[in-house]
Amino acid sequence: MKKTLYQNIIHILPHWHYKIERSIKQKQKNKNISYETYFCLLILKKGGLVKMSEIARDLRLSKQQATQMIDKLYQHGMIDRQDDPQDRRSILIGINDKGKQFLIDNPLDTSPLQEQIQTHLTADEQAEFNQAIETLLRLFRKWD
Repeated sequence: MKKTLYQNIIHILPHWHYKIERSIKQKQKNKNISYETYFCLLILKKGGLVKMSEIARDLRLSKQQATQMIDKLYQHGMIDRQDDPQDRRSILIGINDKGKQFLIDNPLDTSPLQEQIQTHLTADEQAEFNQAIETLLRLFRKWD
């Protein structure tokens, strides 16, 4: 019996969490910053000065959740806030030198994930897996 799209989505979640996300989280050097907060720093590094709504959108979080994350980064001294000259109601957020140095000092270690993939998948299967992820990303972007 072939599974429906929705059954497959539900079925893949624990696999993705255990084999991909958990593998990366376990090797994270600095446990004071969550994986999600680390990803927020990466987004800020790439995006320059951005509004809270943009951060929330990129992280796929509510504005309230993103605000909590930004507050934590601010408390750690890794980001700066400044008034938006275009909109006095908004604040622009950007990564500072301490945040950039944190990313340099604490790179994501994907070696266990790479080892698992190389151990269990042939080169052709790795290429197929990569293509599947690229397809998922392309389709997810259509929802934005």
